[in-house]
Amino acid sequence: MLKHIIEKRLPLFVEFFSSFMRYASYVREVIVALLLILLLGAFLIWRFENLSFGDAVYFSMITGLTIGYGDITPETPMGKIISVGIGLVGMIVVGLVIAIATRSLHETAKRHMDLEHEASGSEHHKST
Repeated sequence: MLKHIIEKRLPLFVEFFSSFMRYASYVREVIVALLLILLLGAFLIWRFENLSFGDAVYFSMITGLTIGYGDITPETPMGKIISVGIGLVGMIVVGLVIAIATRSLHETAKRHMDLEHEASGSEHHKST
């Protein structure tokens, strides 16, 4: 089983990851800009909510990733407005990552199926 994973599945994962990184590089500037907006949100939360900067960054990332543990919640009206903005930007980040992953998975699966089809076709030609 380990041999199967190393010989068959690991190369597929490497191919998927390579594809993911290639597509992510096409929108690198967008991803960086969105992450900087989330960092700006952390800075604003830090200023308005009287949190440590580390807690503000943590809150921004947890909110932006749409996890929302609820262990830190905004108390001020401005903090609540900023939190909504962080959540909206985070939805774009998550959607973008999912779109890249979906495209990469589709490309990897299609290539893998094409290779299997070619291999089975060449085996069919050998037997006839």
